[in-house]
Amino acid sequence: MSDRASVEELVRRAYERRSAGDLDGIMQCFGSDPSFRLAGDEVLGVLTTEVRGQDNLRQAMRRLVAAWDWKDYRIDAILVDGDRVAVHAKGTMLFVPTGQRFDTETLDLLEIADGRIKQFLQFCDTHMAAKAMGLAA
Repeated sequence: MSDRASVEELVRRAYERRSAGDLDGIMQCFGSDPSFRLAGDEVLGVLTTEVRGQDNLRQAMRRLVAAWDWKDYRIDAILVDGDRVAVHAKGTMLFVPTGQRFDTETLDLLEIADGRIKQFLQFCDTHMAAKAMGLAA
C-alpha cells in the first residue's frame, strides 16, 4: 500500500473511528502485530509505555476510548511518504472521568504495512494529559 490515496483513506478512517469511539472500527485499521506509543518520559509509564500486539492494543484503545472523548478533534494535515505518514491534528479533548476540556494538538507518525497501521507513535502534551489524569501537578 504505497498509493497515497489509499494510505490517506486508511488514516482518515482510523481517526474518524477514534472520534466516534468505535473500538472495533479502530482495531480494523491496525495490522496483525501493531505497536502504539505516546512519546514521553517513562515516569509517565501508563501514558508512554509501548503497547504491542492486537490484544494489548485493543485493551489500551478500550481504556483510551472510555477516558478521552475526541469528538471535537480533527485532522489538520496528512503528509504521506510511501508507507510513512505524519498527521497533524488539533481540537478540543474531553477527559471523561473529570469532565475537563482543553484545546490541544498532536503530531502522529505512522508506518503502514499490508494496508493497515503497523506502528503508531503519537506526540502530544503528555504533561497536560498526566495533569488531567491526576498523575502530575
